[in-house]
Amino acid sequence: MSFQLNPKSNFYLAPILAVATFFNQAATVSAEISNPVIGNLGENATKANSGELFTGYFVLLWRAGMSLGSLLVLVYFAWGAIEWITSGGDKGKVENARNKITNSLIGIIILVSSFTIIGFFSNLVFGNNFNLLKLTFPSAI
Repeated sequence: MSFQLNPKSNFYLAPILAVATFFNQAATVSAEISNPVIGNLGENATKANSGELFTGYFVLLWRAGMSLGSLLVLVYFAWGAIEWITSGGDKGKVENARNKITNSLIGIIILVSSFTIIGFFSNLVFGNNFNLLKLTFPSAI
């Protein structure tokens, strides 16, 4: 007795086999993949239990947010300055440019004050593990 599938069952069976093969290969390959940015998250259980892993990631995200915020403030300030220069004396355009410059200055004040407040409380509560005030600048080399 031979086993034969009709053409309709091949139509339904082929995608199921393709998905099963993909997940089987993905399961065997996933042990070899590691993210070079964050590494293996489950590697160090003692750091995870002590909270050092969380504070490290929080500091990394906080620094990225501060960098992005300061970059946006500089762009908004430059935008307002360019609008002021190109306004040609029009009162409405000058007022719009002045508002952009004022808002960017308020933004930099908020960034600096939040940086110092978080830095103060982090040293007070967490000590040196939560070091936000240690500035690191990326290098091209």
